[in-house]
Amino acid sequence: MKSYTVRRAEETIPLTGAAEGPWTGAEVAVIDEFNWYDSGPRPRTEGRACYDDEALYLQYDVEDSHIVSHVTDLHGPIHTDSCVEFFATPNPGENAQYLNFEANPCGCFKMAWMEPGWSARGIGREYLSEELAADIEIATSESGETREPTEEDERWWLTVRFPFAVLSALTGLELAPSSGDRWRANFHRTGVDSLSQEASWNPIGTAEKQFHSPGHFGWLVFE
Repeated sequence: MKSYTVRRAEETIPLTGAAEGPWTGAEVAVIDEFNWYDSGPRPRTEGRACYDDEALYLQYDVEDSHIVSHVTDLHGPIHTDSCVEFFATPNPGENAQYLNFEANPCGCFKMAWMEPGWSARGIGREYLSEELAADIEIATSESGETREPTEEDERWWLTVRFPFAVLSALTGLELAPSSGDRWRANFHRTGVDSLSQEASWNPIGTAEKQFHSPGHFGWLVFE
């Protein structure tokens, strides 16, 4: 099982795709576990995480030769676009619930608090309200509400700020991590050409694609 140390920042954490400020010292989570690989390219995706007193921050750098971003509705089918994901269990334990965050290159996202064993019909899933979603800050390399692929496509980036107040309101937990706290989590890459290109940071040992696998999350350790 992999472990990732979330750097604590004492300075402002910029919403940028560049390696600057606290991001320069952030550990890299390489999303390179192609759990259902058969053939074709293995595009590189990197995730980074930092936190401060107020929020958790994620930064993704995505190699992508076919950048697609069509979904514009909050909690829409983000996985049908080029997509990065973050799943986390802030209260690790038997049958613990987990956060599900998915975002496309133009910054549209889906976010929910998931029950273990949720169904595709939505049973066991509570979506973030529109009011709370307005407090999630996202910056991306892509301008506009939608994005069509071009022959020049090579990569895109996305950085997001999750206020702990929002995470607490969604989960019903008092989330304000301090040094030594540990969550279970995984970073994902989806919305790609085929199942072979679907990838995760921590390996997922399921025969069929199943990112919703809390038992296969790695560890986030807060610095």
